[in-house]
Amino acid sequence: MRILSLLLTISLLLSALAGCGSADSTSATTVGSSGSTTSQSVPSTTTQTTPATDPVTTPDVTDKKPITEPVTPPAPEGTGVLVSLSMPVADNLTLVQDLSFTVDEDTRTATLALSYDTYADLATLSDARLVSLAEGGEVSFAPLTDAGGVDLTADAVCKVTDENGGVKIYRLTVDRTVYRLPIVNITLENGKAVNTIDRNLTTTMTFSLDCSGVEGYESIGNVSGTIRGRGNSTWKWDKKPYKIKLDKKESLLGLDDNRDWILLANYADKSLIRNTLAYEMGRVLDQLVWSPHSYPVDLFVNGEYQGVYALGEHMEVAGGRVDIEEGSLEVDTDYLLEIGGMAPTGDVNGVHYFHTDGRLVRFATFKSPDFEEITDEQKKFLTDYFQKAENAIKKGEGYEAFIDVDSFVDWIILHELAYNLDSCFRRSCFLVKEKGGKIRMGPIWDFDLAFGNFSRDNKNYDDWITIGKPTEGDETPYVQYNWCTYLMRDEEFCDRLAQRWEEVRDRLLSVANDTIDTYGALLNGGSQQENYEVWKVWDVRTGYQSRWCKEANTYEKQLQYLRDFLEKRAKWMDTAIPKLPT
Repeated sequence: MRILSLLLTISLLLSALAGCGSADSTSATTVGSSGSTTSQSVPSTTTQTTPATDPVTTPDVTDKKPITEPVTPPAPEGTGVLVSLSMPVADNLTLVQDLSFTVDEDTRTATLALSYDTYADLATLSDARLVSLAEGGEVSFAPLTDAGGVDLTADAVCKVTDENGGVKIYRLTVDRTVYRLPIVNITLENGKAVNTIDRNLTTTMTFSLDCSGVEGYESIGNVSGTIRGRGNSTWKWDKKPYKIKLDKKESLLGLDDNRDWILLANYADKSLIRNTLAYEMGRVLDQLVWSPHSYPVDLFVNGEYQGVYALGEHMEVAGGRVDIEEGSLEVDTDYLLEIGGMAPTGDVNGVHYFHTDGRLVRFATFKSPDFEEITDEQKKFLTDYFQKAENAIKKGEGYEAFIDVDSFVDWIILHELAYNLDSCFRRSCFLVKEKGGKIRMGPIWDFDLAFGNFSRDNKNYDDWITIGKPTEGDETPYVQYNWCTYLMRDEEFCDRLAQRWEEVRDRLLSVANDTIDTYGALLNGGSQQENYEVWKVWDVRTGYQSRWCKEANTYEKQLQYLRDFLEKRAKWMDTAIPKLPT
């Protein structure tokens, strides 16, 4: 194990510990950079083990303690002591943090308060290196661990001897500032800086998940793995998204064991929960192939705070995710495709992707099997099947033999209610051709620009987006004609859409509002405030954000914007659906 060190210094006035000062007690209070905290006292090594199967109903943690300024009694002349806490973070990496230190003479307790800017995990605190430099006295700590440190998660004590030989012993505790989100802590190899993470190359890292500040989740100790950047346009933005691969499968936040996970930055989404919101709504629509999970977390890299991220499942074929057959050489096997997954530049039609003859499906990419593994026979079978499906959809006859109609209905309802213009048969649009079966829509993916957050939106939100628009001259619409265009011209399909909307409408809105309320409260417990101390973007149009969404320039306004958007959009669909087909 590498020897890693840093100095985190605090001023400790000897009078509070030496017994020659005032006997008044002072209570420990941790004040983070946002001025809003919930303090957690260590020792507290117990973590919650209840699986988090339903994030919407995850119980809240206790209310925040009142904020008070720490009080330090005056020191008698000629005394004083400086205590440094040496903590492992990464090779060749040093971070310095001023720590507050308070004592309570009534209980003989000395409390060390860690702020939120720098993360100290329980493993570090269980073998902390405490060094003192006393003026007019001596201070020592016990009991020592086998490695020579002090276990701050257990019953550590501080022994103070003043210049006259007087001795006092205090129980030493630690207050870590923890908010209402799980904490992801990543340490890069060899002290590499976070800005060295590459999108195409992996960097070795150590990963841990600290859930001691929330109920219902289980902490995960240090696990080795790799990290790299992810995304296309999102990678160009200041707050970067990441993909991590653990060296062994782990269950994170109660989800199925897997090695592959993503950390979405949600830079363009100032609510920080649009993907989480959409995926929870997707679970109401049970005809979709799969709806991933996405949970807000606080991310630290090399001990330094990076902001609120969304820890979620990677889009892949795996048990508990897109659970289909993989690796078969049969012609009629399971297939996962993405529409818009490839750009034309540098890629070859028929090799990396395909178009249907009528180009209602464009740039359909082979995801499983991918283009390196899929056989020529499989490509021909798949492209022929899609062409037959398209021909039937355009005619409005017999398409039920090729597509799972219920999954298309659910997919349209979710994308229309969320107004997810970016994923409407354009990109991030996934579907599965089942073995011996039909084409099903899903998994759903990529909603950070949905719910009124995209500059290309119609500001009035009074139109259908999944049906697309025709190309006129040299102008290419953002969403072009596609299969939905013709399905929503078919009377039978529209009848099923109307019936399904009536069935799920109120449940969708109920789940949506519960999700906004639940996660909004968790984020408002301090994490969103810390995030926007790092990313000062309230008056900046981030990513492709719409101008009108930017006007909601506080976190509370962002949450209300989501509620208002959903209510208005649902009312429009109530009146527009009976008018179909157009």
